[in-house]
Amino acid sequence: MVALSLLLVATSFKQRSGEPGKAVNWREVGRAMLAWAGLALCVGLLKILGFLLAFGLFTLFLVAVMYRRPLGTAVAVAVGVCLSFYLLFPVALNVALPVGKFGF
Repeated sequence: MVALSLLLVATSFKQRSGEPGKAVNWREVGRAMLAWAGLALCVGLLKILGFLLAFGLFTLFLVAVMYRRPLGTAVAVAVGVCLSFYLLFPVALNVALPVGKFGF
């Protein structure tokens, strides 16, 4: 995966699709870094909150902040995603998800 990622980076530098001298859109870069930071925080919270709660909060963040959807929609999507993960892994596949200090 690392090798393929490096190959993708190398070919993107080689094939410069934008105009020469075109300025970097820092707003887009900032949004990408914010999403990455949210994922890093989610991974950091896995042992404390457990998978379902940490991933639910990450999904809530993505939908509410990154996609700028109403809070009700974001909560509904986060609950739906968490419920889907719970039904798929622990119930259907009998695979335990990481549990945090709160038992989720």
